[in-house]
Amino acid sequence: MLARVWLGSGLYFIVFSLLGADRYLAHRSAEDLGIFYQTIASAFSGFSNTIEGASHLTVHFSPILYLLAPPVWWTHSALPLAILSAAANATVAPALFLIARKRVPEPAALAICVVALIYPPLCGVTFADFHENSLVVPAIAWLLYALDARKLPMALAFALVALCIKEDEAIFVGSIALAGGFFFARRGERNAVYYSAAMLGCAIVAFVGYFTVVRPLAGAHGPWHPLVFYARTQPGVHASLLRGLGDRLGYLGLALAPLAFLPFGSRVVLLSILPFAEILLSRAPVTYTMGQHYAAVWIPYVLVAFTLTACRLYKRDARAGRRVMIACYAIALVVFAIANPLHPRYFLRWPQARDARLDAFISTLPRDMDVGTQEEAYTHMGFFPKATLGMEQYPQYALFDWQYPDSNWVIRDGPKIRRESARGRYRLVRSQSGIELYQRVGSKRPGVPVTSPAW
Repeated sequence: MLARVWLGSGLYFIVFSLLGADRYLAHRSAEDLGIFYQTIASAFSGFSNTIEGASHLTVHFSPILYLLAPPVWWTHSALPLAILSAAANATVAPALFLIARKRVPEPAALAICVVALIYPPLCGVTFADFHENSLVVPAIAWLLYALDARKLPMALAFALVALCIKEDEAIFVGSIALAGGFFFARRGERNAVYYSAAMLGCAIVAFVGYFTVVRPLAGAHGPWHPLVFYARTQPGVHASLLRGLGDRLGYLGLALAPLAFLPFGSRVVLLSILPFAEILLSRAPVTYTMGQHYAAVWIPYVLVAFTLTACRLYKRDARAGRRVMIACYAIALVVFAIANPLHPRYFLRWPQARDARLDAFISTLPRDMDVGTQEEAYTHMGFFPKATLGMEQYPQYALFDWQYPDSNWVIRDGPKIRRESARGRYRLVRSQSGIELYQRVGSKRPGVPVTSPAW
């Protein structure tokens, strides 16, 4: 039966790899992918990107990203990041199956873990532009499995993996360690208590060490950037209280309805309180919008709590358990139909000739070019360390592809480059099939070809 689970996970991996590849090749990726592509491409030469303006370690503690540099360097593409996200999240269902198999017959365990493969929030995280959070769900799911199975060295290993993904995981891993320590102590499992204490110690060291040692050494100045999500200057702050409450309740509904609200039947759901608080206390609506990577912080806890409750339901009444699983499948399909976190109408389409033309244009540009551009180009310019989004800093060059009229950055900064060109501040130096490259007047040209090559 486990082989069937892995077969389903393999299908999940193939589907989301293809969807991720289509999104990337069709230039429908957004800012986050460009940030991480640029950061990982410079893993040992700054580990930075132009949006954050400094080492990524000043913003997040994510040393695990260094391990992703070889495939990115080898392919000179961000595509491996989408494939890695699909591969990592495909392993969540087997972890849930192993938790369930310990408690119910294998057919029931299979029915339970299938929910993870069609759980809309997890599918949204897998399909979203790559982010370090893309790796959180499998790390925590396997950590909880290892604790449940008393595979304590394995649990500690996955705790260390989670701590290397992002600094907030230190808080969440610490809460797991505390809960585990009390649970194991009550049962007299001394060895497990020691491992829980070691896990808690690692979490404390990671959290304190990041803010007192890593950030200063990385060149951090000023407050920790994620605090802006909780600032009163966020656009969502001025929305009505009723609307803000409604949006958050709707988010919780989309999180729990596909699981038939079963997570509330297990105390494990208490571990999701802090992750949910991180999301729902934010003043930025993007954090509690399905289809974003932020959901990854709470997903593993509700899935494991769902699994444990479903197992108890099956043991009490197998027929009722099957009916609830069918209901979960149906609700998930309804969510995909009416509130699809993949947003396929926007993010998915067949790659077109304009996509190949933009890639070809980019390939002829010098890698050290100081260029401001739109998301469609920026997300494919990870090996251009000075490439950035937009025109705010008046870069030496500006690249706009008018073949993407619905591009947010073309809509925002397209008129600006037109005005600056009319005023004589920028001049057009190259044009090809709707793609235009402008140079700031008076800037030094780094050998950019201004005539169109024969493509």
